[in-house]
Amino acid sequence: MPGPPPELRRGLGLNNRPSGKRGERLARRFLEERGYTVVDQNYRTRHGELDLVASKDGTLVVVEVKLRRGTGFGDPLEAITLRKQRTIRAITEEYLLEKSPTFHTLRFDAIGILARSDGVRISHVTDAF
Repeated sequence: MPGPPPELRRGLGLNNRPSGKRGERLARRFLEERGYTVVDQNYRTRHGELDLVASKDGTLVVVEVKLRRGTGFGDPLEAITLRKQRTIRAITEEYLLEKSPTFHTLRFDAIGILARSDGVRISHVTDAF
């Protein structure tokens, strides 16, 4: 069974693409304001996607971004499970083989964004996993 159509998925909160893109835009701006250069965004393979790939001071930083509109399902960063971390590492291996970027160090960061009616809170965890 294919599930509800896209217009109902949005109403049910099942379509995360628009909020995910908003979160990635906010995270990108956040990183750039702190001296990072975003070198890739939404790198896709058959295994999944890397949200952001950035660099700073010779370090290549793979960034997973999670946005939530409330804490009813927990903090945004709690959504980055061990399984998700393994997937991100596997996709990163593919990225490195395909792009061959120049860097001295590789790091995995996480950015959690809580976007509520009273404002936006961004949490950046370096060396998250």
